[in-house]
Amino acid sequence: MKQIRLLPVVVVAASALLGLKAVGLVTGAGYTLGGANVAFAVDAPLEAAAEAVFAAVPDAETGGAGNIFEVTATGDAVPFAADDEATGDIILQRLAERRAELDAFAAELETRLAVIEAAELRIAERMAELDALEASVNAGVDARETQEAEQFAALVSMYENMRPADAATIFNDLETGVLVRVGREMNPRKLGPIMAKMLPVKAQELTVLLAQSDAPDLFRPGVDEMAELPQIIGQ
Repeated sequence: MKQIRLLPVVVVAASALLGLKAVGLVTGAGYTLGGANVAFAVDAPLEAAAEAVFAAVPDAETGGAGNIFEVTATGDAVPFAADDEATGDIILQRLAERRAELDAFAAELETRLAVIEAAELRIAERMAELDALEASVNAGVDARETQEAEQFAALVSMYENMRPADAATIFNDLETGVLVRVGREMNPRKLGPIMAKMLPVKAQELTVLLAQSDAPDLFRPGVDEMAELPQIIGQ
């Protein structure tokens, strides 16, 4: 629906009436200025403009929409160019384009979110695999350490049950780190007779190392190293 601008209509109508009254005051009651032809020439454009303006006002009884006019410099009433429909179409088009852009952006965000969730899932699966692998490795290490401890305890028990002279002969040739660890694991009552049969230099070295708190006890022989130890079963 076209809107009617009442203020311009009223201003134009008032201007037209004011012009008519001014001419009337100058020419008298007959609205003449030096002759009927001159009065008609002055009144005609003003009356035409006034009639055109009032024609634009909708009828109160019929409720007509009416048209909007504007008066030119010559006094002619020209229909005002109304482009509300075109403006509305442009706004709707811009809104549709903006809506399409927002929909595309939302779709892109959903795609990125799906990629991130998939990556997080893969990371979680990989972490679970690494945890399982770590648990398996730790279990293997614990089992190996337990096996080595059991084998070393068996060797210590074997030396404790050997005759002191036989055990002393073996201890004289053992690597220092292994000898210190074996000596610490043995019962002192079993170790004393063996050291008495060892070479004096070797027995003295073992005594000093056993007395030191920082003796070379970092050596932990593995299965291969312990397999090289003499497997002698004494009485």
